[in-house]
Amino acid sequence: MPQFYYQESALLPAAAGDCVEAARLTLAEMGAKPVVAGYRITGSLGSQLKMRIVGGALSPNRWLPIEVSVDMLEAGGQRQVVVNVAEKHGVGIMLGMEGKYRAYCQQSATRVRDTIANRVSAGR
Repeated sequence: MPQFYYQESALLPAAAGDCVEAARLTLAEMGAKPVVAGYRITGSLGSQLKMRIVGGALSPNRWLPIEVSVDMLEAGGQRQVVVNVAEKHGVGIMLGMEGKYRAYCQQSATRVRDTIANRVSAGR
């Protein structure tokens, strides 16, 4: 179970299929291998191995392991896109890196939400 996670959401006037595709493309561009299961898209980012070898406090943010999930919910003719980002640190202490990790998770949730919204509004 993750120590912390962040959630962002947006209401979008688009079809569920368009939102799913926008989420899939967003996670793929970020480096994840998105898994689509109905109206839920999940993907993992970062590298547990690289982070452990170098040390979390010294690792670039892109190496910090996180799990991203995006859910599409019906909201009165619109879609509510809910983005959850959780750390996947695993065992061990986060000494010297907890603040960095928290900020990265929060920034990632906002980035995914905004990118999906921009894709849907642009029609791609």
